[in-house]
Amino acid sequence: MSLALRPVEPGDGDELHAIFTEHGVKQYLFDDILLRRDQTQAHVEAACEHGAWVIILDGVIVGLTSLRPTGADRELLIVISERCWGRGVAYQAAQAALRHGFEVLKLPRILAGVDLPNERSHRLMRRLDFVAIGESDGSKYRARNYEILRRAWPSS
Repeated sequence: MSLALRPVEPGDGDELHAIFTEHGVKQYLFDDILLRRDQTQAHVEAACEHGAWVIILDGVIVGLTSLRPTGADRELLIVISERCWGRGVAYQAAQAALRHGFEVLKLPRILAGVDLPNERSHRLMRRLDFVAIGESDGSKYRARNYEILRRAWPSS
């Protein structure tokens, strides 16, 4: 398995739209709303502006990860095609994003939010050593909020 990340480009919209509209992806990422292609492109262009990466597995785009700004903090976002679930792709991509956030951007902490019913993502947060810091209301689901501090990150 050859995994790589590269910065998102506006031309990645078609591949990302196919992923964003997969049932298991849109269920939590977009609260089960099916995006139109132009809506996906708006997300892609926003990702280009704040620094995000497409996840490439064996030469094929299979997801996206970013540290999107949220107030003074950054929030880890991981989107993986259903065909790659359970293969360690999300973990490897998240580790690369965290490394960038802590080693390059020198962030003191990184946040993440996971819809309560999304057990797969909660397991990923625990595996990445994120700590639950509370819950909040979302548009469809309540979410558990997580953080990881630079000093607590395994590579520190």
